[in-house]
Amino acid sequence: MSVSSNLRYSQTARPSSPHTPQQRSGNASFASTTSPGSSFRNEDDAIIFEIGARWIRAGFEGNSSPDCTLGFGPEGSRRLGDYRGWIQGAYGSGTSSQPVNAEDWVRDYELWRHDLRDVDLGLVEDKVERAFRETYNQHLLTDAGSSRLVLTLPSLMPHPLLSSLLLSLFSRWRFPSITLLSSATMSATAAGLRSALVVDIGWAESTATAIYEYREVTTNRSTRAMKRLMQEMGRLLTALGSDNASEEVVKDNISVGFTYCEEVTTRFAWCNPQREASGAGPDPDRTVSIPSPTNPEKDFCDIPFARFSEPVEKVLFAPGVEDCEMDDEEKSIPLLLYNTLLTLPPDARGTCMSRIVFVGGGSRIPGLRQRVLKEVSALVDQHGWSPVRGKVLERQRQRLEQMKISSQSNGKAQPTNRDTASSPDEEKPDPSQEEPEIDFVEQKLRRQNKDAPVPIQGVFREVESLGAWAGASLVTSLKIRGMVEIEREKFLQHGLAGATRDSEPPVPDRRSGLRAGDRSSWTLAGWA
Repeated sequence: MSVSSNLRYSQTARPSSPHTPQQRSGNASFASTTSPGSSFRNEDDAIIFEIGARWIRAGFEGNSSPDCTLGFGPEGSRRLGDYRGWIQGAYGSGTSSQPVNAEDWVRDYELWRHDLRDVDLGLVEDKVERAFRETYNQHLLTDAGSSRLVLTLPSLMPHPLLSSLLLSLFSRWRFPSITLLSSATMSATAAGLRSALVVDIGWAESTATAIYEYREVTTNRSTRAMKRLMQEMGRLLTALGSDNASEEVVKDNISVGFTYCEEVTTRFAWCNPQREASGAGPDPDRTVSIPSPTNPEKDFCDIPFARFSEPVEKVLFAPGVEDCEMDDEEKSIPLLLYNTLLTLPPDARGTCMSRIVFVGGGSRIPGLRQRVLKEVSALVDQHGWSPVRGKVLERQRQRLEQMKISSQSNGKAQPTNRDTASSPDEEKPDPSQEEPEIDFVEQKLRRQNKDAPVPIQGVFREVESLGAWAGASLVTSLKIRGMVEIEREKFLQHGLAGATRDSEPPVPDRRSGLRAGDRSSWTLAGWA
């Protein structure tokens, strides 16, 4: 039977009832190798990159997780003839002969820094180009520039860094356009939320972004993040490996390897569920055996498990440090969340505080998220939602409370003539028992939406998220044009200076057929 007869037979021979086919027709060799359980991958599918300070995640749209994750380190900068990769203890796996400054200790393992005064942007472009080539040639197995490119980036990225990144991609590959998506908004989307408070405990900084109806309302950040936690853990391991075992002697120098310290932090770092360590957490006498900080390839040492919570407590919660002694960008994680909620309007605050999403590497520390929510709830009980505070205000509140108590006691002891003259059957109206005012609009909306669930507001609640990459994959698969759509020719002519300040899409015109996604110019939206 010929191919045409097969096609005619498949069109004419229809079943008597609707059904779902068991398997899609077509050549199995065109199926996507990255998602065996799913179907075919269209050649027009976009490729999504999530770029951070230490990692790059990449994959095709429609997938629930990225196909690959690439990190940055001295191994990635190795050139021809460099055999340090086969030398024992190379690239921070063991100990260094000389103590290294804490900033120089982490410099080779990050792609960029927010402080661009000491950053070589040309080196950043070369690292990005190498990572993209490795991703396309070894993991995605497709040609760079043949598919749409979507970048998921934090909205607080500096403009020179963003310009260098886009220039490197446009000049070395033939991407027709690049779409930018905000990491915080995509994290909320991956959680199935329209409004949320996204707390990203990342590498260089921790950010708290309030999102209301897919729009970033406000963003606060703090330098208390995983970078400082790694440095503090390195100082602790250096002190434990030395003879005097004193952290004061170590100061700002670290002698343990970076990869060794990162492995210890990933496996053993934990957060005490309460600020008072007594009566909380595991047994204080419990010890764990880890490779020795001085010789991790051969020896082992026993360290109390409670010591691994000290860097987390010191860096992320800043115990014993008053709020007035810390800068605006040096607040602890609970205070960062509280200040972000404090700047929101009451309706947005009630919505966001019930939809708190934790992302980033620091959110995986056991006990951290529960501890942060307890600390924020305690701050609300102590200060309320008023930004005015201080010793003078506390004395005024105490004075008013004492006056209230004294007036109540005097009122009970000496009733007025009006109270004594009233009849015993007459009762005073209780304000708490008065009927609330009827809102006819609310009643009408409830009658129209009887089956609609009542939204949760005004309580602290955590919501799990699949991450920024999964949210970007979901949004891109819907074929929705992003707010920031950068075309190649326009960027190469004007750079970031060609972006307009208008962050709103144009209104569609029925007469001219202009759609909301069509633009004669482009904008940076949240990156402006």
